[in-house]
Amino acid sequence: MRSDFLLLLIACLAIVAPARAQAPAAEQKPAVAGFEDMKAARTALDEIIRAYETGDIGAIQARLDPAMIGYQRFLDGIRRDTANLKQIRLHLFEANVSAGPDVAMIQAAWEKRFFGVADFTPGLFSGRSTFLMHRAKDGWRLAAVSGDNPFASESGVLATLTVMPGSLPLVALAPCGGGLVPVGIDLVDPDLAGLQSVTIEAFTSQGDREGVVLTAISPGRFRRASLPICQEFIPPIPGNGTFEINAAAVPATLTFRYVDANPGANRPPATLMRSVTIR
Repeated sequence: MRSDFLLLLIACLAIVAPARAQAPAAEQKPAVAGFEDMKAARTALDEIIRAYETGDIGAIQARLDPAMIGYQRFLDGIRRDTANLKQIRLHLFEANVSAGPDVAMIQAAWEKRFFGVADFTPGLFSGRSTFLMHRAKDGWRLAAVSGDNPFASESGVLATLTVMPGSLPLVALAPCGGGLVPVGIDLVDPDLAGLQSVTIEAFTSQGDREGVVLTAISPGRFRRASLPICQEFIPPIPGNGTFEINAAAVPATLTFRYVDANPGANRPPATLMRSVTIR
């Protein structure tokens, strides 16, 4: 994360450097900004947050630095949130502000609460971000966001994958042709808000491989409560919709795999894996 901060700071300094070079030496600002500068930068960020909550795209555009990397994608993500989420409330806490003459860095944790527009199901996302603000002639503007992006799901937020329980006894599995086994799978990926389902990959150490469909329970949150897992004494048949465990070759593992193609902060695709041991 520290390297992200440094890269953002270098990028913003590159924006403001030409303006500094043209200014007479007598008009240069002090190397350290005062409390009023930090307060003004934080106020500008709060204005952007309020505009995001109310869906005021024009006000947000007025407070974005035109040189912002991914400017259009950032706005497209906000428009997507505005269309899919209602009554958005975004709260920053543990905020830490540091500022120079023309650049301010605000580090904060955040929580975003909302209702899905389709069925008004409540949702909650959280994360930690660094906001880079640049002073323009008309005030402070948002120049970059590092870490999790609270404003626009489409701009990338790292997903989370949870599978419970972590182990199953073989005796909990019925012979093939029986019922379902309570294995809870929970995927949270804000980038997928608006989708009704998502399919993740699952495979066993014995060679079985199946796709598992998770159903949306709120925007960006997908869940499944049980799986068809059974035991027998022959090799499994991949792709038939059931996880067959060869009882003569336990212990075995059942692994779930999800690739987050857009985890944010210019990170490469992230692979999330969780396993259940069967003994």
